[in-house]
Amino acid sequence: MKHPVRSDYDTVVTEAGVRVTFKPTNSIYSFYRLAGSDDIARVGPVSYAGVQHARHNTADFPPDEVQNMAQRIASEFAASVWPMQTDKAADKQTLVTPGYRKLQQD
Repeated sequence: MKHPVRSDYDTVVTEAGVRVTFKPTNSIYSFYRLAGSDDIARVGPVSYAGVQHARHNTADFPPDEVQNMAQRIASEFAASVWPMQTDKAADKQTLVTPGYRKLQQD
């Protein structure tokens, strides 16, 4: 059984949440941005929304390890990006961490 490492993930941050792609299987883990201080204190800056598996679920990787690492990565990126943004700025643009791909805006 294989174990995920941080370099197995690609992360995109938007004003609504974080998408973390597990590259070995192209599975996309989505997390919503939490705004309420009570919610953030209880579960962190993001909440798990779901996963889309492109192929073979998590293959030879334990699903719980893959999801837990995706959650940690999403939380770290959210905590580092959103406090620096005003609500007005976040509404106008998609925030992308340097070195990561940008989502197309609608």
